[in-house]
Amino acid sequence: QAVQGPARTYPTLPARLLVHVALPTRCNYMRRVLGLGAAATAAAVAHFLNERIVEARATRIERLRACGHLDQICRTPSGDLATQSSFDRPIVVTGLLDDWPAREWTFDSLRKRIGQALVDTGSSTGGVPFYLVAANAQRGRSGTADLALYVFDSDFSADSGKSCLLEDVDRLPTLTRGSVCEAGAAAEHDDRPVWRWLLAGPEGSGTLIHQDPWGYTSWNALFVGDKRWILFPPSVPRETLHPPRTDLIGRAAACLGLHLPRGACEFMDEVLPALRGQGLGEVDLVQRPGEVIAFPAGWWHAVVNLDATLAWTESFGRTRDLASITHALRRGGLGDFANVVQDEATATSVVQDLPLERK
Repeated sequence: QAVQGPARTYPTLPARLLVHVALPTRCNYMRRVLGLGAAATAAAVAHFLNERIVEARATRIERLRACGHLDQICRTPSGDLATQSSFDRPIVVTGLLDDWPAREWTFDSLRKRIGQALVDTGSSTGGVPFYLVAANAQRGRSGTADLALYVFDSDFSADSGKSCLLEDVDRLPTLTRGSVCEAGAAAEHDDRPVWRWLLAGPEGSGTLIHQDPWGYTSWNALFVGDKRWILFPPSVPRETLHPPRTDLIGRAAACLGLHLPRGACEFMDEVLPALRGQGLGEVDLVQRPGEVIAFPAGWWHAVVNLDATLAWTESFGRTRDLASITHALRRGGLGDFANVVQDEATATSVVQDLPLERK
């Protein structure tokens, strides 16, 4: 109904209520219904995709576990001092950790001791409390852990809340005897690069294929869980170990001139099978709790945690690598430390008949 006037038509009160109240209310109701429907649909799609990701992760981990038969490296007993002091290829040593208190570590025991301490997971926003790392690593269902919460922490200062862990680990002199970075003033030098880390990661986490810096040799002591390792000699070209990614993300990055490396799981599952049988000299192994793996400077390596793992790793400089170590330090802007390393090595008679370079 409307009241006709000489110039225009005015809606009656019921009509005005319909226009200004009823229709907007109905539209708002429909928008809310559609919004809830879209949100529910998005949630269902996200859940479906997440389930597929979880299943794919779990399946990939099982495939990597099933390759344990490829581990043909002979274990070196702790009493074999000759092998530990002069290895040219990766070795796995047993018995070195028998007296370490760290052999009793568990995620629960560390959560009680350092649960509130911040640990480094590589996040740009800073550290996260260890109790979150422990909770994430102990998720019951395979493939559901947040792989980003993988701890590589090197801060054991008095105010870090983690200095107590140093009481549980020891040196490995049978491996590191004569380390050029621990002679005299070099050991406590302010410019000495980080050389020891606490490692704590969930199942499926790991480190992509890489070489350790500074010309250092490294060892890794495992306390909880299993680790899958693949190592290649320094002579293997980088391009061989980092072929272009063929997935959608990799191709998109390539169009922008970027090269995205594969994660450790993807490398072992997608790239490694094609590299076998080419005579590259790779070493494939599964490290068990209580074992120590050590490998010479320059060896490429990738690691996947087949379980939630706790480990401790250190890097050191061997006498035979002194020239390459000081060269790498100078190239990295640590010339003062390189000079101290060289001087201390000479003064303590660590170096024998080795060409020395000073700049």
